[in-house]
Amino acid sequence: MAGLLNRLYPEDIREIQPKETLDSDTPPINRIDMRRPLHWLAQGWQDLRRAPVALIDGLVVALVGLVSVWLTWSQPWLSFSLVTGFLLIAPVLSVGVNELARRLDTGEALGHAAGLDALMRLGWPLWLFAGLLIVLFNVWASYIWLWLGVLNVGSAGVLGSVDQMLLAFLSSAAGIVSLAGLLVAGAVLALAVFSLSLVTLPVLLDRHCSLVDAIAISFKAFRDNPRPLLLWAALITGLFALSALTAFIALVVVFPWLGLAMWHGYRDLVAWDDR
Repeated sequence: MAGLLNRLYPEDIREIQPKETLDSDTPPINRIDMRRPLHWLAQGWQDLRRAPVALIDGLVVALVGLVSVWLTWSQPWLSFSLVTGFLLIAPVLSVGVNELARRLDTGEALGHAAGLDALMRLGWPLWLFAGLLIVLFNVWASYIWLWLGVLNVGSAGVLGSVDQMLLAFLSSAAGIVSLAGLLVAGAVLALAVFSLSLVTLPVLLDRHCSLVDAIAISFKAFRDNPRPLLLWAALITGLFALSALTAFIALVVVFPWLGLAMWHGYRDLVAWDDR
């Protein structure tokens, strides 16, 4: 009995260690400097020149974005949700581009069906990840609807188009405060999604581990490199804002460019033992 108690409750407290922690159950994370995100963009651009087929993904995403805004132009809260919420679901949309980046990295044949092959290979972890991001997007869309419906800045909640809604926001102090509230809430949610999806998709493609492990690695990478990764998030947001201002035309190039750069970020951040 005494031996059993000693195994359960050792006399030396230093012998008591948790079986699994975020640090012990995931690969080490490299520390990077503030210049690395710019280097990822440069590497992503080189990959895009090597694999212009990735532009097809950008074209499809840009067309979907443009058509979605056109169809919802008379429902400003929904259109605003789609434009601002794109960054929440973009990580899972980049599966084809990330697969191309992986194949460039390993020297495999690229092919035109890389994205479909990745979808078939990843299976349920990818669909669960997509479901999680869609749930978060719905939370964001519901928040915008409630914000406009409850506060109803001017007549913003019942306006007929997006341009009228933006004019209502910018034409009064109350509207500007309300717009600022939307942007702050969006930034907080986007940061949460960024931290859980930072390298999740590349990890799934590269290692075929569980979704929980992949998300844990993303959280750990963000925790260990907050400043350079906040810069990376700012670069992504800035390039997407530029794309939105060009009626999503620039997204044809920006989307695959960022997806390819994401792979290089993953390789820099995650230090697998067998590498």
